[in-house]
Amino acid sequence: MSFEAGSSRPLERIDHYRIVRRIALGGMAEIFEAVDEKSGRTVALKKILPHIATDPDFLDRFFHEIRIQISLKHPNIVELVDCSPTPEQAYIVMEYVDGGELNGLRKQSGRFPWEIALFVTREALTGLAAAHAKGVIHRDIKPQNIMWTREGCVKIGDFGISHAAHLTRLTHTGTVVGTPAHMSPEQARGEELDARTDLFSMGTVLYELLCGYNPFTADSIASSLRRVADVEPDLPSLLDPSIPPSVDTFLRKLHAKDRSRRFASANAACDALDTLYEKEGGTRPGVLFRTFLQNPAAFVAERNSRLARESTASAERLLSDANARPEEALWAAYRTVACTPDDPAAQTLLRTAAGRAGQRETPLDNARIRELEEALKKDPDNLALLLQLAKLYRLEHDFLNLMRFFRKLQALTPPDPYTQGQIASLLSGGEPTSGFATRAVPFGAGGTPRTVPVIPREETSRAGLLAAAFVFAALAVLGVWWAKRAPHLPSGERRPAPATTPVLGFAPSRPSVGGDVALERVLERGALLEREGGAPAALEFYEDAASRTARTESRAVLLSTIADLAVKTQDKSRALKALEALIEIPASRGEALLKKGDVLDTLGQGDAAERVFEEAARAGDPDVSVRATLRLARGAERAQNALRATTLYEELLLKAPVSSQADQARLGLAALYGTAGRLSDARRLYEEVLRNTAPASDAHKAAEAGMKALESAPAVENRG
Repeated sequence: MSFEAGSSRPLERIDHYRIVRRIALGGMAEIFEAVDEKSGRTVALKKILPHIATDPDFLDRFFHEIRIQISLKHPNIVELVDCSPTPEQAYIVMEYVDGGELNGLRKQSGRFPWEIALFVTREALTGLAAAHAKGVIHRDIKPQNIMWTREGCVKIGDFGISHAAHLTRLTHTGTVVGTPAHMSPEQARGEELDARTDLFSMGTVLYELLCGYNPFTADSIASSLRRVADVEPDLPSLLDPSIPPSVDTFLRKLHAKDRSRRFASANAACDALDTLYEKEGGTRPGVLFRTFLQNPAAFVAERNSRLARESTASAERLLSDANARPEEALWAAYRTVACTPDDPAAQTLLRTAAGRAGQRETPLDNARIRELEEALKKDPDNLALLLQLAKLYRLEHDFLNLMRFFRKLQALTPPDPYTQGQIASLLSGGEPTSGFATRAVPFGAGGTPRTVPVIPREETSRAGLLAAAFVFAALAVLGVWWAKRAPHLPSGERRPAPATTPVLGFAPSRPSVGGDVALERVLERGALLEREGGAPAALEFYEDAASRTARTESRAVLLSTIADLAVKTQDKSRALKALEALIEIPASRGEALLKKGDVLDTLGQGDAAERVFEEAARAGDPDVSVRATLRLARGAERAQNALRATTLYEELLLKAPVSSQADQARLGLAALYGTAGRLSDARRLYEEVLRNTAPASDAHKAAEAGMKALESAPAVENRG
């Protein structure tokens, strides 16, 4: 419950709105579930926090949101129903959206099935079309600002930084406003915006739903903005082979760096989605979405199981047909393993299909293929490039990548007989098997094609049969290993491990970082040295390589590798030396400070660790700042400085109430409140953790234990 300014009395009502509970607390406002006592309607009430209620800039933005939303009435936009009459008690009353935000839904389900992701995108685009028709550009489209109801309606909210042509702008020309990793390239550059900026941001949301991560997230705001402007993300079908090529094509157009190559409007994008649904046989997506909402994780698991059964049946049918093309059987088996990577039967099927097709077993290193793949990113529907790449992969016996391009070419349906003949000749036998599904195959990190093994087809002796069996066994192990592996992002972070439909490959190599082939080889050599000669040999090798590396990004990766390996082997002095060097590299400074503080803490140098964490909290990176604040709060708690720990936990929750560290802060703060006798505040925080976390999680169990402890606490409460 909130409290009135200068009073310990809980805030029970605002005007004629009775407060039920607080839904969220942000840096500038808090949102309550409330009841309108005049109508009995449940609403959401957004109220400015007292300490910034006198900030004229924020009040301008706050009432700007009111003016914007009053003019927007649409089923896919959160409706504004009331507002405060004066700035003295600023609040907005909106319709209550009883489901939640898209980001929370994605955490429950993992990656969205493509049919669900496209339905959500179309609903949001419909709301954007209505806003754009009124001259309103949202400018901050992201999963946290897209809501859903239990009845299956999708709504856009938070027009707090929107821009309407008829209203005074709240930012000067050249000022960047929005969330960096969800901006459009022109927004990241501070240019004048039009409605197409929202289309690009919607493309980023769609990418997150399909792939489970934002491709532009980096370790600093500047790095995120550079990635938005420069990086072409891998296609979603490279991660999930159940995604049709037509979805890749739609996303590329929505996500074009040059706004002139995007859809002309949100309505045009909706029309394209309708055509896509019809082409792919999608029916009643709204009903499908409502079914998905009942139990997202179970829905995804059942879907994967069904797709695996279908692919298995297809692969077995093709393998039993002497006239069927072996490449198609391999592709069907690949899709089975992509859906169920831990299923031994699926792995056996894949080994059989790989042997039948003659899939290569050695890693593919073809400079021409890499060059053409990069060119294709800029022109993904170029028939000549697609044909060239398909033929090169066939020559290299990389039949999975061949199938990726074959299906893409089929989906483009070129009209001339000559090109059709070229496509048909790519596979053995000339004509594709009837009814074979059009799907895609993964790339390696950084856009490098993943290579797959050649399986020798000549088995002329008993020794040959035994050798082939060994190769197939190795193939299965490598396939599962790659399916569970999270590729490196160029920022040095890791993508979240997919909850469903993992990526599969056959001969994994350590991914390149930012396209640096030399670095890739150094990392592979170091990993080999660590296995064969132990950590000291690998550390010496990495240190020598780092001393001779001129490229800053490569040196940062090597220093981070040295620090991690040194910590792993308890060589703390070596780790600190590497981290000191890493701190001098601006893009790596925040993470390096956190690691240095952790190392100092394990060495018992608490005061030194505290100073480093304080420096990290001031580093300018919001994520690093939040994590450093949590470490400082825990340190203060261990030092029995309850006042400082309480202040730091409260500061973290004000700055980042929905961050991944927020529930840990709530647990720490609730324990301190309980000790101080602030039982209702402690109970509120534990309840928030219970709502936010899965029942089996450690945080959920800790909150349950905290609630039980409160039950035995004295009834008298301290409100001080």
